[in-house]
Amino acid sequence: MEKQSKHRGGHLEALLNGCPDAILAIDAEGTIKFANKEACKLTERSMSELIGENIVEVYESVEAAREANRKIYEAGGTVHDMETKTRTKSGKLIPVRVSASHLYDSAGKYIGGVGYFAQYRPWSGAEAEVKARVDELEDMLDKWKTLAAPVFELYPGLSIMIVVGHLDVDRFEHIITNLLNHVMVVKTRVVLLDLSAAIMDEEKVAEQLKKTVRAVRLMGAECVVAGMQTALARALEPLITDISMAKNFSCVELALEAALDIIGCQISEKD
Repeated sequence: MEKQSKHRGGHLEALLNGCPDAILAIDAEGTIKFANKEACKLTERSMSELIGENIVEVYESVEAAREANRKIYEAGGTVHDMETKTRTKSGKLIPVRVSASHLYDSAGKYIGGVGYFAQYRPWSGAEAEVKARVDELEDMLDKWKTLAAPVFELYPGLSIMIVVGHLDVDRFEHIITNLLNHVMVVKTRVVLLDLSAAIMDEEKVAEQLKKTVRAVRLMGAECVVAGMQTALARALEPLITDISMAKNFSCVELALEAALDIIGCQISEKD
């Protein structure tokens, strides 16, 4: 039994020493009880220098150690990728990400903790600029999505959304959100959805269109669709049990006339 226990202990020690991250284990008083080889390398200390030291010695300061412990408590006893700094024996500060857990005995009493310290390189100024540019482009893309499917109030009670370009399921989700927000804010009575300039090549778009029409109606507005393509009409046909759920027209002119009729208006020629 003793031989088997030593055998398992040897495997565990080899596993911990083979870990690419520094590992430190402490008791309830914060005294380091275990350190692997990477911990020695990271802190520039020998094993004998680490074992028996207080964990505070490997943090940037006492305040930093307390802050780390506080975050672990607030996270419920376990924290992942917490950014802090380790102080080496020579005084260098090394940025690390810490994943740590508090340890408790069977009675629920705190008995210490174990942590993994992974060294990382903070982003340079150039990398930060690239990230800022990426964020800026993502914002521009979101604005482009809105511009490519503008929705506006044409007349009190009548709003129009014009969809331009390739229309897939992901983009339709964005369009639905934009449209329903508009209906809620403007309190429109009729929505004219113009699909004349949209390019659709996914059958799932038909399901999204059905959901859009149904959602608009649930919010108390009617939906008029213009410019529906043949492929979309065929894909939509089996999905619609109530053919009157949406009024569909081949051109915007007829759709606009029908939408105006719903709100009690009509287009008349001047004498």
